[in-house]
Amino acid sequence: MDAQNLTTLRDQMTDTWFSSLKVGDKVYSYSMKWKNKQIVEKTLREGIVKEIHNNDKFNRYVIVDNLTTGRQNKWNDYDLVKSQEIEDVSERLQQLLSDTESTVVQPKSINEYPVQSKYKQLSADAKELLRNSDIQSGSCIGIYGAFNKNTGECIYIGKSKSMITRRWREHERFWKRFRPIHRQPLLTQYLYFFKDQIEWRVLMPLSNDIDNDLIEYCERRLFENYRPIANTIIPNGTILGRSVMEGEGESISVSEWNPNMVTIKIRKGDFDCFSDGKTHFVHEKGTTLKN
Repeated sequence: MDAQNLTTLRDQMTDTWFSSLKVGDKVYSYSMKWKNKQIVEKTLREGIVKEIHNNDKFNRYVIVDNLTTGRQNKWNDYDLVKSQEIEDVSERLQQLLSDTESTVVQPKSINEYPVQSKYKQLSADAKELLRNSDIQSGSCIGIYGAFNKNTGECIYIGKSKSMITRRWREHERFWKRFRPIHRQPLLTQYLYFFKDQIEWRVLMPLSNDIDNDLIEYCERRLFENYRPIANTIIPNGTILGRSVMEGEGESISVSEWNPNMVTIKIRKGDFDCFSDGKTHFVHEKGTTLKN
């Protein structure tokens, strides 16, 4: 059987298997620890199905009571341990693809090509939506960025599932007892010292019903495009849209995740310089942190 037929067979068997799941069924998933981008440990988790969300084939998941951790989790279709028959077909397909060096997507991972297609469609839709002045001003949910008004350099990329204008106001809270209020402290420093030179832009307006994995995928793609210098919190979502912060992988260092990061050096409460020695903003003396 060739790769195309095996892929069709695997998908049909998976569709039938997922459709057969019922609330109360016992399901399994692996929690994986990563080191140097390699899996170093796999722990089998056991859960009881509480909810079933049988959406399109790349957005199917169950909500489970995790018997291993005692928590409630969302387990995606591609994370769940399948029946042995499906696993056997998947292994045959994987071996065939490996032997023939085929470009067909490997089994047991989210299919990147449909996700890429969705991202391209959302990007095209965004260009049309951004012609609306209300959307441009942040009256929407989605992905946004902070930019240097004069040079166009990207400072920060973020996402919001509530009104973006509200999130912008949250970012612009400054200092309390010399500590940033917001969870993005480096961005807070940039806004404190250079607020008048920074502008906010909506990059990709999105609808309320969009899947969170897809939002994270889009955020990561835009992050790669714009290379922001003030992101210090590693977001959810790997290259395939899977979470690295919900048991799917080990967190990596900020410097590895964002090699473009430029920190601000502060001396006696005043801006001193940027960590890379470059001039990213014009600094006026006298802008000192105040309690």
